[in-house]
Amino acid sequence: MKKRQMAVWTMCASMMLGIVSCSQKEVVQGNLHVIPLPQEVMESENDSSFEINSSTQICYPEGNEKMKRNAEFLASYIRKMTGIEVALSTTLESRNAILLLLDDAVQHQEGYELKINTKQIVLRGSTEAGVFYGIQTLHKTLPIIEGKALAAIPCGTVKDFPRFGFRGFMIDVGRHFFSVDYLKEIIDMLALHNINYFHWHLTEDQGWRIEIKKYPQLTEVGSKRKETLISWGSNKYDGIPVSGYYTQEEAKEIVRYAAERYITVIPEIDMPGHMLAALASYPELGCTGGPYEVATTFGVFTDVLCGGNDKTLQFAKDVVNEIMDIFPSPYVHIGGDECPKEHWKTCPKCQRKIKQLGLRDTKEHTKENQLQAWFMGEVEKEIKARGRKMLAWDEILEGNPAKSTTVMAWTSPKARVKSLQQGHQTIVCPITHLYFSNPGYNRLRGVNSVARVYNFEPMPEGISKEEQQNVIGAQGCIWTEWTKDSVKMEWQMMPRIAALSELQWSAPEGKNLEDFLKRLEHQMDIYTAYGYHYKQDIDEVSIAVEADEKGEAHVTLTTFDDAPVYYTLDGTEPAVESAKYEAPFVVNKSAVIKAKAVRERGESEVSEETLDFNLATMKPITLAEAPHANYVFKGKTLLVDGLQGDGNYRSGRYLGFYGKNLDVTIDLQAEQEISSAFISTYLMPNDHIFGLEGMEVYVSSDGKEYRKVAEKTLPVLSKESKDNVAKMEIVSFDKVKARFVRLVGKCTSKLPKWHRGAGQTAFMFVDEIGVR
Repeated sequence: MKKRQMAVWTMCASMMLGIVSCSQKEVVQGNLHVIPLPQEVMESENDSSFEINSSTQICYPEGNEKMKRNAEFLASYIRKMTGIEVALSTTLESRNAILLLLDDAVQHQEGYELKINTKQIVLRGSTEAGVFYGIQTLHKTLPIIEGKALAAIPCGTVKDFPRFGFRGFMIDVGRHFFSVDYLKEIIDMLALHNINYFHWHLTEDQGWRIEIKKYPQLTEVGSKRKETLISWGSNKYDGIPVSGYYTQEEAKEIVRYAAERYITVIPEIDMPGHMLAALASYPELGCTGGPYEVATTFGVFTDVLCGGNDKTLQFAKDVVNEIMDIFPSPYVHIGGDECPKEHWKTCPKCQRKIKQLGLRDTKEHTKENQLQAWFMGEVEKEIKARGRKMLAWDEILEGNPAKSTTVMAWTSPKARVKSLQQGHQTIVCPITHLYFSNPGYNRLRGVNSVARVYNFEPMPEGISKEEQQNVIGAQGCIWTEWTKDSVKMEWQMMPRIAALSELQWSAPEGKNLEDFLKRLEHQMDIYTAYGYHYKQDIDEVSIAVEADEKGEAHVTLTTFDDAPVYYTLDGTEPAVESAKYEAPFVVNKSAVIKAKAVRERGESEVSEETLDFNLATMKPITLAEAPHANYVFKGKTLLVDGLQGDGNYRSGRYLGFYGKNLDVTIDLQAEQEISSAFISTYLMPNDHIFGLEGMEVYVSSDGKEYRKVAEKTLPVLSKESKDNVAKMEIVSFDKVKARFVRLVGKCTSKLPKWHRGAGQTAFMFVDEIGVR
């Protein structure tokens, strides 16, 4: 914040000017460079500003209720940030006023322009929504002073509009129920970040959360489950019943509340998969007739709606029509994801319908996938008949849907390309970057977690201009399998939602992570002012280790805000008396690096990395087989950087091999006496990630002629094998001298018979190799 002192006037002069001031009062100036960053900001060069005081008025056009509400929002934001009460008026004042105006000359429908001088602020938008986004910029420009000083807005101009018209965020209330009051809080969080679509995921295998009057059992039975799985792979349950649903009137209240903040609520009824709660309520809608139970575990279930049952189709149409009565949204989301076809393949009704429709297997689409496309198409007719558009997840592309379907591309960044190439309007929300509840990516900490969102580019490379026009926006998602309360909800959202808002709103050519992180500090102060629970690890020190292939590690310590950092290398707790970080430093032996940031508001948690040196650490290596393109990260040096994996194969600490052996040659750079070697892997069989079937060690003095000195056979993982297991395989042998060592780690060739993906290719993830 910029600070300056207000001049002290004599009592006589003060009376002449109509200003009474008994003592100096500090004026704190805000910053127009907010999140998301406006398209154009030009601040006055003379450091002048518009000062807000108790005499300031917010002026809006008489008779316009939306603009009146906008003015009320701005007044409430000023009161919250500064402690200053300002008045509202329909008289356009020329001095000490903030004017909110509608102006057709502002070109973009959601755009706005701000002109700020010492006498007034003029905010113009072509629509009330555009004015609201300008108000959000003023909101975030305000200094947080809580009545202890005067607030000032820098003089200058802002011209702004969004990059994308669809800026979404999804909350799943099917797995865990959240109250109406708390959803309103979430909507306020979305408004703070210029998000204009709230995607409300209302139904799941684990709970049906919206009242459907024609089918009362959906909430009488389907909204309740007896208990919930405690954690993945635990087979233990908490014994706590979960229930809750929204009446139609409560849903309409959410729609109203969101609309006042220019946010459209998109309802989602996921079908034909993820429907166990509905099947438990009405068993006749399934292929087998049940019995069914509201799910107490998570995942993908084989019991789905019967795609060939006319009664089931009518049920889907009835539900969608009631949903459209509640929600005026132009979009209705009907899911379409994760719908296994096991029962459809043997169901007489499904097979009869397939025959009736003349569906046949093709190279691209099975007849059962085409049946799903037909089923969804019939529901889409109901949606289109009422002037709405159908939204669906990208699995719907497996059945060749109508081009009128808008696709949410979630399964991977490649899914958006497939959708665009097939001619669909597409909303980008890949699990790899924009799923804020993904357990794997949630293990990323601090700046790395934020950067994964911020550095993602929604617009794929190599597509045509026509296909680019079909990228209508981006969306973040939170699924609530393991999210039961507001604290976890919010730390999953914040501060990553700030990064999301910038890729949704701001021009991509202006994106700069370092600049964003500097602006993020004030955004987090705003979170604190509102009592939001942002993820505190953003305050921690990031420790980066780079291998230089000369036996040395180059260590860099950073924070998002360049806070002072203190560190140790011997595993002791750092303090202000410890070494202060000034520049990158070199480590050439095993060390435990601990670091903390020290700020006025307090100290961060301690960050820690252990560097474990062996003869191969930081030495040159070559790979005979390349890793899978999605899991290369920093490349081959990951294997010899002295760092163990972090239990998250997506974090960048592992190389991932798909159906290929690890075949690596290490140059020890001098002849050494060795007697053992190791390969460290990560096992997660549920995600098709298996370990080694064997190891071989070869040695050479010249890098040309090699001889085998050891081999080891290892068992394939059993059905009882657990997920998230770090496994180091060591092979020992008689002492031998060598400069070059070739390690071969034999991958599991195919998934075993007990696995649900039996016969498919397995992944192998390796974090470190070594020679001793």
